[in-house]
Amino acid sequence: MKLLKIGLVVLALGLLVAPAMAQDSKVGFVNPQRIVSESRIGQIAQEDLARLGKEKDRRVREALRDVEDIRQQLESGTLSVTEEQGLEKSLRLAVRSYEQLVEQSNLDIQVEERRLIQFVMRRADSILRRIAEERGFTMILTDPEIIGYVHSSMDITDRVITELNGML
Repeated sequence: MKLLKIGLVVLALGLLVAPAMAQDSKVGFVNPQRIVSESRIGQIAQEDLARLGKEKDRRVREALRDVEDIRQQLESGTLSVTEEQGLEKSLRLAVRSYEQLVEQSNLDIQVEERRLIQFVMRRADSILRRIAEERGFTMILTDPEIIGYVHSSMDITDRVITELNGML
């Protein structure tokens, strides 16, 4: 019960103090997806990701070919019962291996995509800090999914892209 009272007091104080603090705050916005897709450094990183994706896709296609080859052998109808049983076991193993390869490839690409965004945004970090100081921002938001509205004067994405391109 005491914790509830203390919690209510803290909440009430927070509600009283928050408006006063919010008046001193100025928030900027930058869209990381645009920075990655429109800046030269992001485009270079995306090309690397595309090469990785092609290599993963090539390996997946090879594994699928292996599965199809075993299926065709099974469907030929010229096998003994023992050979057929052996191939069925090989098919199950090949299918399992194929499914694991697809899953791992997707995970690898997702991890690499996150690294790509982090790499580009780390390069943009010094630019963001400088712009925040210049414009008096106390915070710069980077997630367009959680923002309902951003006034165009607070969106600094174009400037960050321009300055990133100037770094190359």
